Amino acid sequence: MTNTLHRLNSSTSEANFKLSCDVVHSKIIRHDQSLIDSILAHDNPQEPIITLPDGQKYFWYLAIGSMNNPISLYLRDLIPIISYPAICLNHRVIFRGVGGMADIESCEGSEFDGVVHLLSEEQMNRLDKMEMSYERIIVPVVNYQNQSHSAYAYKMTITSHPDNLPSERYLDIIVKGCEYYGVRPDYIKRLREEQAVTPRKEPHMYQSINDVPSDVLYTIDDLVKHNGSDPNYAIWICINGKILEHVGLPPSDSPEYEAQKQFHTIIQSRFAGREADFEIAKAIYEPLHKLPLNEEDLTDEHRAMLEDHHLSMRSRNDQNNKYWKPIGRLRRSNKITNSSL
Repeated sequence: MTNTLHRLNSSTSEANFKLSCDVVHSKIIRHDQSLIDSILAHDNPQEPIITLPDGQKYFWYLAIGSMNNPISLYLRDLIPIISYPAICLNHRVIFRGVGGMADIESCEGSEFDGVVHLLSEEQMNRLDKMEMSYERIIVPVVNYQNQSHSAYAYKMTITSHPDNLPSERYLDIIVKGCEYYGVRPDYIKRLREEQAVTPRKEPHMYQSINDVPSDVLYTIDDLVKHNGSDPNYAIWICINGKILEHVGLPPSDSPEYEAQKQFHTIIQSRFAGREADFEIAKAIYEPLHKLPLNEEDLTDEHRAMLEDHHLSMRSRNDQNNKYWKPIGRLRRSNKITNSSL
């Protein structure tokens, strides 16, 4: 890597990450130590699963990406039984594909640090669904007391994705998670100083949804009617105060049909008939901004960032652009939502 490549600047997000951690600490109910001890009494370091006499199962999971961050875990309703920093032996982390997401590959003699979590079976099953483009593999880990264990890690199912730089936001999440859970400072320093990133955009560079009629306003009640439950109403979503209407699926014999149908189902279940900003903010955590607890917690700059992210995702698949059209703006409490950024 050359010195001209951009490196992580994590100082700008320190204050809001601390505030976010304070919020999480106030919300989480800690596991009772007696429960933890009763689970660990049945642990076998050679196995990545703990099975209790009553059949309950718990899974050792090595997080290599955003799941080593307490805020990312909280936003996905994942509360580990315990967590600790560890070294993964004979493997390395690489960043692949669109967005430069973390992947793991076998590499004799290499090692990297991550965070091991103990999750319930229900949590692990949900995590499997979240990591739909990954598969679980078993890897050897060693904690900082030189105690070895087997753990699950997620490996991309498609390894033909080219190597790519992680975003600055993504690496910031990883680094802050490593710091939070006590990963070795030398490893964190390597991530900061040696791993190049795609730099964050400055707010003035954010993309904005164009061609939104300025004189067409809708209320929250109008928006809710378009949640997909009534076929007489087209699906609407609202991003940064701008309402987009789904214009319909392509013909069933179109090569785009299945992909658009799947995308339509996801949108309907998660975003239809409501403001999408808060849900997107939970999925696309940005340490620069304090963890939002509701729509009102989102600042104008945060909303503008989420709008930019939405447009960036759409631009990666031009097919999506022609199925959504801007139709107006959302009015709240007799005021138009601030969406001029």
